[in-house]
Amino acid sequence: MSERLYDWRKKNDLSQSEAALKLKISKRTLQEWEHDRSEPRHLAMEAVGAVIGR
Repeated sequence: MSERLYDWRKKNDLSQSEAALKLKISKRTLQEWEHDRSEPRHLAMEAVGAVIGR
């Protein structure tokens, strides 16, 4: 998930703040997901997948 999030963010030329806003999560949560410090729970993963594509 971390690599997919990072690639999606860069492809869409989004800052972490902008991406977090689109995903309706905090910037810190996005940072933790992108750096593999934590992973989204099942429902959050489905919501993120809907935004960034599966």
